[in-house]
Amino acid sequence: MFKHIKIFLCVFVICTIALYGAWRLWFDPYRGTVSAFEQSEKLDTFLSGMQAAEDLEFIVSRLRERHPACVSGMPAAVQEAYEKEYAELSKSTEVTVLSLWQSASRVLARLGDAHTMVRPYYEETKVLPLLFSWEGQRLICSGGEYDGYIVSSISGVSVSQLYERFREKFSYELESWACHAFASRMNRSDYLAFTGINIGQDVEILLKRQDDGSTINQVFTLQENVIVRPEVTEPFYSYSVDNGVGVFTLRQCIFDKTYMTALKDFFTSVKDGEVHSIILDLRGNPGGNSMVANEFLRYLPVENYQVGSSTVRFGPVIWKNQSRRQKNQQAESVFSGNVYVLTGTDSFSAAMDFATLLSDNGLCKLIGEIPGNMPSSYGDTLRFQTPNAKLAFTVSYKYFIRPDTSKSNFPLIPDVQVPAHDAMEEALRLIHNN
Repeated sequence: MFKHIKIFLCVFVICTIALYGAWRLWFDPYRGTVSAFEQSEKLDTFLSGMQAAEDLEFIVSRLRERHPACVSGMPAAVQEAYEKEYAELSKSTEVTVLSLWQSASRVLARLGDAHTMVRPYYEETKVLPLLFSWEGQRLICSGGEYDGYIVSSISGVSVSQLYERFREKFSYELESWACHAFASRMNRSDYLAFTGINIGQDVEILLKRQDDGSTINQVFTLQENVIVRPEVTEPFYSYSVDNGVGVFTLRQCIFDKTYMTALKDFFTSVKDGEVHSIILDLRGNPGGNSMVANEFLRYLPVENYQVGSSTVRFGPVIWKNQSRRQKNQQAESVFSGNVYVLTGTDSFSAAMDFATLLSDNGLCKLIGEIPGNMPSSYGDTLRFQTPNAKLAFTVSYKYFIRPDTSKSNFPLIPDVQVPAHDAMEEALRLIHNN
């Protein structure tokens, strides 16, 4: 018996080690990922053609291994783009990091997945002393001395041409997200270079007044050492209760004890203040952890709600999670009034999922603009960095399908469509009329 036990234990240990090794080598989605990005090489750094080709191959290999769309092989459009870019890079004597970034971006853009993208990672970069927004198919200066001016051209290149250069190399699902990303990033030196602007000199911008159409040429110097990822000092949430209306603003989808406590305090205030309507403001929220939505639902009067299905890639295997009714673990302070959710084109990823979960279950009235990505789309990203240029890139390993499958081919369309900056006013108007 002792001999048999020893044999059994040896076999068990060997099998366990073999299974763990197989998991780490082929099935674990997080194998080879990075927990934090290093600084990328500067855009004007030269690599050999083979180094650049090696970096592109590294990116595409991670696609083949991890992305659900590539489990049976690369999509034809992506493969074609990859072969073209790889051939160009490998026959070159020297390739700048900028050119490699542009080549890799052209490949990933053909996938049509807003979460799978590549970029250089810098903690500091040069920027223009301007902020831009996209309004009515125009690039507009926001705030400061030139607030409201239309940007006609940058360094002699029309905005429409710059946008086309950006769009062909940027990963997106909806045009509105591409427009927002273009406007929000075009004051940065790296993205100016990405669209072909010479950042080694001052930048000349042609501005037009909206009232009389007059134009001015203004030269701007790129400002040094601006932190592009500053430490967040303000809370990622805020709330208020006034005159029967509660407003909860969520700037980022962070699911932690702070968020859970904030929700509890908010709904307690709602109950004590005899509130009849609440507004959840998700405008400008770039996403994060989708569990924030499930925690919010605990305070609504539903016993269960519909959640969407998903597919998850584990190495060569696709695991399917079916759509189902999920039991709601209701909190003590349940709110039975009207719920309004505000969205903009800059509501992205988990913020979009949050709004979709409420909307598809008929638990809110949605006001504002269509969020930045599709409700049925790829997501949950893995982080990598190329060996030579240190370009940072992300790869999705899941595909999510929204709770209301009849709308799977459509974006999240608000019940009341208004510009995002008017969404709060519109919500208050509807509440007053009701």
